[in-house]
Amino acid sequence: MLKRFQGFIIGCLVCFLLTGVVLAKTGSTTIQALYKNIKIYVDGIKITPKDANGTIVEPFIYNGTTYLPVRAIGQALGKEVSWDGSTATVYIGGEPKQTSYLTNACPAYEYDKYNYKECTTSNGESFLMGGKKYTNGFYGSASTDFNNNSNVAYYNLNAKYNKMSFVAGAIDNKLTDDAEIRIYTDGKLVKTIDISSDIYPKEYSVSLNYALQLKIEMVSSKKGYNIGKVGMANIMLE
Repeated sequence: MLKRFQGFIIGCLVCFLLTGVVLAKTGSTTIQALYKNIKIYVDGIKITPKDANGTIVEPFIYNGTTYLPVRAIGQALGKEVSWDGSTATVYIGGEPKQTSYLTNACPAYEYDKYNYKECTTSNGESFLMGGKKYTNGFYGSASTDFNNNSNVAYYNLNAKYNKMSFVAGAIDNKLTDDAEIRIYTDGKLVKTIDISSDIYPKEYSVSLNYALQLKIEMVSSKKGYNIGKVGMANIMLE
């Protein structure tokens, strides 16, 4: 039996792709939906789809694609379902985590301008570690002069973030001695990473615990001017 729907609102239904392709669309349209008493089983158990008010919502077929009520399916799968009307977005299993790149959200406010360089996708700059191009981070000298074997950058986190993940390593053909990257939150050392030319860049994560200030120190094993460079890339804040 065919039924004509006026002003079908896609916000209350989700398309389970059995065939066809979903295209982004706004507004209203008139469609012809085919009802065939479609049954739904989840892990072998039959479910009766209902909306938030407990009213039974019957699945239907349109243009070869079967449409199922998202709330009923989400609940049957044990997932929380929510609707954000301001962005016309359905969330199944919770909203996505809010993440930002450090160099975009909290660029360094204090650093050695001659020995520290931020690279981002927006400025089109990058650097090489282990033969691979990286960006959304920084590279810097592990030593700034003959009296100092470290280089420091400071960031204001404004107590917004709980975790930081990144890739760290030696800048290709620039590190002549072993070095370390030391990470501090609110003055407390929370992570030390050994860096050398024979260690391939690795992924790391650090708990920020909603700190106000982040300090990253690049330390050389020897004192000297511009002994070598280390880098941190893809620095994500959560």
